[in-house]
Amino acid sequence: MTQINFDFGHPSADGVAILAGELVHVVPTEQFKVGKRIVVRDSFDVRLSESGTATVTVPPTDGTFAYEVTVGESEDTWRFVRCVQVPDSTTVLNFSDLVEVDSTTLTPVQTGNPLADIDQSDVDWAVSTINA
Repeated sequence: MTQINFDFGHPSADGVAILAGELVHVVPTEQFKVGKRIVVRDSFDVRLSESGTATVTVPPTDGTFAYEVTVGESEDTWRFVRCVQVPDSTTVLNFSDLVEVDSTTLTPVQTGNPLADIDQSDVDWAVSTINA
């Protein structure tokens, strides 16, 4: 089992304020196994403390499922959903450090600028394809 620490804030006139008392909803993307036990796709909720934090304990993901985490309720304009892999860990992991994945393919979501990874071989290939 792995512990995940949630820590959320929101913008304010003084910088970042604590996001206290808000709902965090956690649901696996699929059913999964823990040993011989089949765990159905059910969810649970946790409320952030007065310090804007909460810690949950979940089975690690194994490539067949991920966890979909929703922060905020439907009427909140800032509400967001993030689907993450959870590694097997004996130390508490920060939610912000977990790898975000596509909820249908479970492959990591592209982050950053994809053009930053282009090298000369990519340019050569593109030019040869255009000129062909």
